[in-house]
Amino acid sequence: MTEKIEESNITLNFSDNNFFRFEDCSGYKALSAYSFKEMDACWFDEDQNTLWLFELKDFTKANLAPLENLRSRADNLVKKAVDSLNMLLSIKHSYSYSQTLKKCTTDRINNDTIIKFTSIIHCTSSQKPSISHINDLFRRKFTPYAKLFDINYYSVIEHSRAINLIPNRIVG
Repeated sequence: MTEKIEESNITLNFSDNNFFRFEDCSGYKALSAYSFKEMDACWFDEDQNTLWLFELKDFTKANLAPLENLRSRADNLVKKAVDSLNMLLSIKHSYSYSQTLKKCTTDRINNDTIIKFTSIIHCTSSQKPSISHINDLFRRKFTPYAKLFDINYYSVIEHSRAINLIPNRIVG
């Protein structure tokens, strides 16, 4: 049985039930009232001991021309990644609030789990260079967090590339 998430003209197909969405969690919902953000879907690849966090965006109608628009979009993606990382760290360290989050996630995450942050952007072919620039801005701003927590994979990629890069044919 395949579980499917469709958002922003992007489909994620999970072949198992090792996925979760913070948005479905009452613990996250209570925090979201304070401008706390989350990434759209998380999937634990048991074979690789890897937790993938996915943000899905459709920029086909977005004006990406001014540099300030690119910065704003990159900042939004960083905020989502950092807030999601904070929830994971709360769970990992068993802080009291984490119990409201843990029941919505997976308990398979351990100290050796690799965490990968991936924002997938549905865009037009003319917007692809802008997505590359957003990736550069995102990486520059997320790098300090990545260094602190040994995160080696974090990127913003356009939809057609994600189909080939993300394992297990998850992206459709």
